[in-house]
Amino acid sequence: MAASLALVIYAVALAAAGINDLVRYEIPNALCLALVGAFALYAPSLPLTVLVSHVAAGLAVLAVTALGFAVGLMGGGDAKLLTATSLWMGWGELLPFILLTALAGGLIALILLVLRRLLASRNRAGSWFGRLMAPDSGVPYGLAIAAAGLALISRLGVAEMSRAAG
Repeated sequence: MAASLALVIYAVALAAAGINDLVRYEIPNALCLALVGAFALYAPSLPLTVLVSHVAAGLAVLAVTALGFAVGLMGGGDAKLLTATSLWMGWGELLPFILLTALAGGLIALILLVLRRLLASRNRAGSWFGRLMAPDSGVPYGLAIAAAGLALISRLGVAEMSRAAG
């Protein structure tokens, strides 16, 4: 029951983070904390070796994203969300998650590039969409992280648990 609740929290928190980043260019700390807290609910359902893999993956991504944030390569919200979601992925799903995040981010960037050119002359000042379409706005990468994390929800822990059992 706790594992199922944790997965629901995971899905809701990721979706909310993606939408928040799209609309406000902000990922609330509470959503990243909800992801970590939900993982704490989920963790007892994992074998110890799998749990260690998840924690190690989360710590490795934390180190890399902290460095990326420190040198200005990524925003703090993106770093926190990527780290919290990587905790759920473990080593087994980390590479597919990172690749899917990069692909989703590239697709979002391409869509924004096209839309910003097509809609450049329209005045949407004050709206979230106007801000999103502004030529100097960035890419809401939290949306890509959330999309990748949600796409992989059915694979969480499954591959590693089968390897641990076999």
